Amino acid sequence: MGIKKMKKFQILGLKSDLDLITEEIIKNSQMELLKNEKYNTRFKNDQIENSYKPYFNKLNKIMDSLKLDKKIKEFNFDQLNKLSLEELEDFIMPIQKKIKKLERITNKLDAEEERLNNLIKHVYVMRNIDIELQSLKTLSYVTLIFGSLSQERYKRLIENVTEVPVLVLKVNEDQERVWFFTFAKKDYEQKALDILNSVNFNRIELPDRVTEEPKNILSQSRHRLDKIKIIRAQIKLEFKKLKHRYQEQLLKYYKQSLIFNRITDVNNSFYGKSDYFFITTGWISEENEKEFKKLISNKYSQVLYSSQEVEDAEEEDPPTIIENPKWIKSFSSLVKLYGLPKYGEIDPSVFFALSYILLFGIMFGDLGQGLVLVLLGFAIYKNKIKFIKNQDISYILISLGSASMLFGTFYGSLFGMEDLIPALVIRPMDNIMFWLGFTVMIGIFLLITSMIFNLFNSFKNKDYAEALFSDSGLSGLILYLFMLSNLAFYGLQNRLLIPVSITAVIVISLLLLIFFKEPLGNLLIGKKFSIDQKISEYLLESIFELFDTVLGYLSNTLSFLRVGAFTLNHAGLSMAVIILSQMMSNNAGSLLILIAGNIVIMVLEGVVVGIQILRLEFFEIFSKFYSGSGREFNPLSID
Repeated sequence: MGIKKMKKFQILGLKSDLDLITEEIIKNSQMELLKNEKYNTRFKNDQIENSYKPYFNKLNKIMDSLKLDKKIKEFNFDQLNKLSLEELEDFIMPIQKKIKKLERITNKLDAEEERLNNLIKHVYVMRNIDIELQSLKTLSYVTLIFGSLSQERYKRLIENVTEVPVLVLKVNEDQERVWFFTFAKKDYEQKALDILNSVNFNRIELPDRVTEEPKNILSQSRHRLDKIKIIRAQIKLEFKKLKHRYQEQLLKYYKQSLIFNRITDVNNSFYGKSDYFFITTGWISEENEKEFKKLISNKYSQVLYSSQEVEDAEEEDPPTIIENPKWIKSFSSLVKLYGLPKYGEIDPSVFFALSYILLFGIMFGDLGQGLVLVLLGFAIYKNKIKFIKNQDISYILISLGSASMLFGTFYGSLFGMEDLIPALVIRPMDNIMFWLGFTVMIGIFLLITSMIFNLFNSFKNKDYAEALFSDSGLSGLILYLFMLSNLAFYGLQNRLLIPVSITAVIVISLLLLIFFKEPLGNLLIGKKFSIDQKISEYLLESIFELFDTVLGYLSNTLSFLRVGAFTLNHAGLSMAVIILSQMMSNNAGSLLILIAGNIVIMVLEGVVVGIQILRLEFFEIFSKFYSGSGREFNPLSID
């Protein structure tokens, strides 16, 4: 559980074994190869011509055209034979020709269907005219203009053309628009258009083929569309025949070409080559290496495999592989919103999951509402809710719902009602000050834990300046605990834990250690301290940072008051819903208000609480120990 230990490996072998080694790496599926790695000058990144790529692209296109599933669940490398490109060409050519022919016909049908639908759209509004349109289009002395206007503008047009030599003939209308012919003398055409355009006339050009009566045109067009449907059905049947006849062979060739194409691409991208040898470097987990190393030594006697531990994570930049149980993994997806753990850091997933569940339960404690979340999570897990496929959500909902139920039992809250079941521990609304203080204590515990994590990370990475002298390191932790102890003692005994003078000396000493973090850190490792700015600027900047640190301790601690505030807010909203339900005159209305109110609380407040906890985790806790600057492991695979 946590971050897997990685090793950097190197493989050296004869070029004759290159394809076989790449195949083994792909089969392993847990090895990351490095691009642009610098090797001895004898090794160059020579490019090999990829003869398989054109055929793979053709097969890919054929698979798409026949709507064949290209997702391959597993590859049987043992049954993989060398692919004959001549045989593949002979197989692809006739299928490709047939598909291209069918696609050409389909494109022509698309164009014809679009033309006919456009024609029907224009002619349909003239369906009640029993005149051949050709006779109207070929008038010698009169121009025909066809189009439409809104009902209001059409009335305005009729009022304006009573005294001009223009004839308007309405052919159709609906509630919004009117379609009409406008007849004007040839020499009056432009003036007629100016009048029409002044009222935003929408002109419709009649296609050249529109010559007969509108009814006949509509009938012929619809008949032609019916024929197109029949032809499309025949084409669809031809595609089905092709799919049925060739799908098994296509899938076989597709698998082979995919593998050989991928192997060639990998050989061109990740290997250094000389006249006789190849070399490659990458990352592999320590547990996976044992099996792979054994395979190479047993199967390829002329291939040299070597590996080494990570010595400097900053310089070598190893990838991060996180391995956690499923319910922890679901919360890891939220951790990744902040960033992936850097190699050598603590994986905060378990801590994040436990603290997130705890805080959600405290802020959203209700036995009934928690049960709804649990049931919703189980429904997603069992695929009863089809539109949510992500099982991470199911684990999160079940965990949060369970915490909500637990704290709801502590509070004695069932769907917002606090008079149905007794409170096992406390009712927050009856003990507001105690409850706010309790949530701050939880915050203090989480902040101290985060500082301890920072100590562990810093010592592990040999960053002694951060470990000993930072505001989240040993000096900061002692200062924070000392200040808290004095405040607590003062609250109980009305005096400081130790005399003021000694307290001041300890506080100032710890602040000075934090202030001089960089020079003290350099002194520890025997490195000379130097800065790129003036001493005065450095001191001023450090003073402001120190002031921000002290304020940070206070603000980070008080931020956890919002945990208690949201607990009270949840109880307050529930009380408001219950009061509204009690104001209804009948039981049905009261129940409806109660159900609707609980749904609103679960949706809106559930989302707000979730976001607030993320804010506390990321800004108050993670900022103390977690960089989130890790690099995701990118293993070599087929696709």
